[in-house]
Amino acid sequence: MMKRRELIAVAIALGGAAVIGSAKAAGPLVVIVNQSVKQAVFSRGELSAIFTTRKRNFDGGQRVIPLNLPPRDEARVAFDHEVLGMNPDEVARYWIDRRVRGGNPPPRHVPSAALVARLVEKLPGAIGYVPASVAGTLRVVARI
Repeated sequence: MMKRRELIAVAIALGGAAVIGSAKAAGPLVVIVNQSVKQAVFSRGELSAIFTTRKRNFDGGQRVIPLNLPPRDEARVAFDHEVLGMNPDEVARYWIDRRVRGGNPPPRHVPSAALVARLVEKLPGAIGYVPASVAGTLRVVARI
């Protein structure tokens, strides 16, 4: 059976080539989680801790797998502004500082919102954000 990292790498390699364009922040963003995640609602503070990798496990101890869109994607910029309170340059500086200081690595970048949704559906512990129109039947735990 494939390990999570291998599954993510394969999905990004295969899915990234199949998806054309990036998600636009047209409409509201929603935070989606895999069905294995027990927590029903997340505050902005909790989301900030997850997407800055300060929080590595959910309350029940399950490992968090945060998934980010590319840095200049409109949905990513909107999410970072609303949840992290940072613009793209501040986010870049934050991760450089974390790398220099030996902190946790950033969330994995996924090339499209559609692929974020597919990975969240398949990976236990996965959490990501997408435009509401992409969420489909996935469990929504926050609206941005």
